[in-house]
Amino acid sequence: MNKQGNYNLFQLINALYEYRSIILTTNKDFTAWGEFFVDENVAVPIIDRLIHHSKIFMLGGESYRLKQKTNT
Repeated sequence: MNKQGNYNLFQLINALYEYRSIILTTNKDFTAWGEFFVDENVAVPIIDRLIHHSKIFMLGGESYRLKQKTNT
């Protein structure tokens, strides 16, 4: 993600924080989010706002698509 994308995502999360619900899905751990952002310092405030009032559901298991592909 480029610098402008980081800024836009932060502004969106910040605008919704404390006012609206956010549903976010990812296959990355929070510890790996710094790799996604150009500046790792941007990841910290975004994660902070996302997890402050959150309920985190950790899902696991085999890939449904991969399992279906290997059966055909």
